[in-house]
Amino acid sequence: MKKILRGLTCLLFFFLMIQINLRAQEEGPKTGDKKFDAYLKRMNEEARADPEGFIRRLSERHNVPEPEIREAREKHGLDFGETYMATVLARRTNRSVSEIAGQYKHNKGQGWGVMAQRLGLKPGSPEFKQMKAEAKAQADHFMAMNKMRKKELERDREKAKEKEKTKQKAGQPGGKKK
Repeated sequence: MKKILRGLTCLLFFFLMIQINLRAQEEGPKTGDKKFDAYLKRMNEEARADPEGFIRRLSERHNVPEPEIREAREKHGLDFGETYMATVLARRTNRSVSEIAGQYKHNKGQGWGVMAQRLGLKPGSPEFKQMKAEAKAQADHFMAMNKMRKKELERDREKAKEKEKTKQKAGQPGGKKK
């Protein structure tokens, strides 16, 4: 009986640890600033619709080669918001994205705010505020791009439906023929 209870207790503990870990992953990047965190979380959600476009625009905007961003993201298992932060901090501190991502993963529990502070960008400073404003603009841009992409897909679907209807009418007896 004791072995069964001990086994059930271990299973319950294991299950709770998994749940805690999953919730931590869902929360997204932490900067110590609620609005900044919200922008990064929204960036995560929007970038999932076009991951390659996200990396391309991040590369263009911060003048960091796409392969460097892609490699750091894959090597360190970063989500899109974390990839954004690693790229921005790398650019501002003249380091590689992989180096920043590695340091972050090594000290992940402390968050991006602490990481930025260690690199000389203090929360509340003009530089940090600029990073926050850029993150908001980037998240807004991705949201707008995804809306445009959805509208284009809808238009294409409607055109395809119209073509199909035209073909069906043309193929019916008494219908129009080309």
